[in-house]
Amino acid sequence: MTDQTPELIAPIEKPVVFDRPQLSTALKEVDILIQASKARSDFQVDGAGLTVAVADTGLNTGHVDFAGRVVAQKNFTGDNGGDPNNADDGNAHGTNVGGIIAAQKGDHDGVAPGAGIIPLKVLRNDGGGSFQAVDEALQWVIDNGTAHNISVVCMSLGDSGNYADDGQFAGSGIVDKLDTLRQMKVAVCIAAGNDYFTHNSQQGMGFPGILQQSVSVGAVYDAFEGPFQYNSGAQAFISAPDHITPFSQRLHPDVAPECFTDIFAPGAPVTSAGIGGPNAESIQHGTSQATPVVAGVLLLMQQFHLRETGHMPEVDDLVEWMRRSAVRIVDGDDESNNVAPTNKEFLRVTAVGALDAVRRELQKQLLAGAIYKQP
Repeated sequence: MTDQTPELIAPIEKPVVFDRPQLSTALKEVDILIQASKARSDFQVDGAGLTVAVADTGLNTGHVDFAGRVVAQKNFTGDNGGDPNNADDGNAHGTNVGGIIAAQKGDHDGVAPGAGIIPLKVLRNDGGGSFQAVDEALQWVIDNGTAHNISVVCMSLGDSGNYADDGQFAGSGIVDKLDTLRQMKVAVCIAAGNDYFTHNSQQGMGFPGILQQSVSVGAVYDAFEGPFQYNSGAQAFISAPDHITPFSQRLHPDVAPECFTDIFAPGAPVTSAGIGGPNAESIQHGTSQATPVVAGVLLLMQQFHLRETGHMPEVDDLVEWMRRSAVRIVDGDDESNNVAPTNKEFLRVTAVGALDAVRRELQKQLLAGAIYKQP
């Protein structure tokens, strides 16, 4: 890792002013925007048989949302007495993120509620952490991923930097491990970062989201919720579905042909599982919340592809299909906030579209004799 890279943090954005009480429950607004429940119903998928590893502050493993589906857990911090087998979450960030992906039959419904979940505690309860912990966690996934059917890693974390390319990170251990995981057909979703206002509306993303081996994710609002003012100074005077949040970092292909922001997803505000007990919940804002939405959609895509073909898809293909089917949004066409828009077109994920893109591709390959559908 380079000396220029500061300490790792969970890139959570905290609203300091609310216009009205938040009424978002059970991920309803997220589901409506990306049509996750319709995708699950139409394509008969829920992530079952696959596992997501969530590298974050840990998980409330006693929450009803995760009952019976915590496959394993590892702690790479000094918290919880340094017990490597105790990834308990004393922060709530990781539990909120994990619930967005995989909550099931409890108080919330995640995007892929049938998937197993493995919390990898790389962030302390104060939200800070080290890239050494991330490196170790990624190596753990490489070593144990096959045994646990890990097909997606979710990393809602970053360094608060703003990079337009990933050249300075070439040769780092994390880059090498992301390369290995991609070759293993494991998608690694990473938050783009929450510092667009902080960096004076300059395009870019934080590390490690800037790495082209990642699936980088920016955040949009999912409903008419605002206005919001955030602790970074970013303000949304109004919010509406598909408004890019004023804090979300972003990088267009015109600026960075190889390291651009792959996809946007709903990330504010999102109600998910919390740490105050077996039925606790929390409301959080951030590219941290958008990232697990995409992780969940990827699990659904992988399950469908695996069922239809008998093998896992390449990560490059998943990203291409997800982007091909995405909703086109324009940064600056209707947002009202205190940041400068790029006036560029970005892409927002839709679960139904993503699954349909996989189906269409497999139909095309089947007609061409390139694949054989499994009995």
